[in-house]
Amino acid sequence: MVRYEYLGFDSFNDYFNTFLNTLLKTNKTYEYFVDWEKVKKNVRKFKHQIFLLNSLRDVKDRDEIKREFVDLLVRYPEVLKVIPLLIAERVKNGKIDILDPDVMDFVQYDFKKKRISKEEAEKYVYFSEKVGIVDLLMEIKDLYDYLLGVEVGLDTNSRKNRSGDIFEDLVQIALEKYLPERFKIVPQDPNFSLYQTIGRTAREQAKRHDFVLYFKDSPKFILEANFYNVTGSKPISIAESYITLQHEARKYNVDFVWITDGPGWLSMKEPLMRAMKEIDYVLNYKMIPRFCSSLDKLV
Repeated sequence: MVRYEYLGFDSFNDYFNTFLNTLLKTNKTYEYFVDWEKVKKNVRKFKHQIFLLNSLRDVKDRDEIKREFVDLLVRYPEVLKVIPLLIAERVKNGKIDILDPDVMDFVQYDFKKKRISKEEAEKYVYFSEKVGIVDLLMEIKDLYDYLLGVEVGLDTNSRKNRSGDIFEDLVQIALEKYLPERFKIVPQDPNFSLYQTIGRTAREQAKRHDFVLYFKDSPKFILEANFYNVTGSKPISIAESYITLQHEARKYNVDFVWITDGPGWLSMKEPLMRAMKEIDYVLNYKMIPRFCSSLDKLV
């Protein structure tokens, strides 16, 4: 069971209620919304191609812009790489398959071609007209600014993954702030992992713990951190897997610490309580100072 007494609580109920009452409503920090460095990097690498496409923006006649677009693609086929981005499409292997009603079959477009004929270029301009890119070229002032906006939109799809990374960063900042100086924190430690012994596959065995705390050059605590905004099967399965990790930790004379938070737990109290009855340390973000202040009693 959770060693609530080391965290300064008089009873399990006192600990459990405090845990639930101090859960974070959200882990959205300023960095959550947009990864601007990634956005700008993704656009900058196509700066040359964007410059070439921008040369078409002053053409106002549709037939003329299509002719110039064909010539541009023949002379500079590298411009093809940008076309999917203009419609916010991440392509695998550089290819897009389109179901064309005119031929009642799929037509494949390869945007990684290094050389194309005039006939092939006309095919790509046809694609561009059908998906609205020709209209875009006639209306937009600067494709660079436009693609920055597109990348911001695509980056929102990464928020779910970024949410977990942000919580790990928050945990690391708190640990570094409150840990006694005698302890050393190692994120993603390559030298110590219980997954090597409990993993069923090579990939599972290669996993690393979010943090390992060292005392006098010996690993004393392994920590995993995660945040759940909503309920689901994943946090329940994670809780069950961490119970296994707890049992394995005891064999190696180290303590397992699970730092988890988020409003999702308010609707998953039963699996949370089951984990707390098996795992020695289950903390939320605001309990980190309590844990750090208790470390002198634990080593």
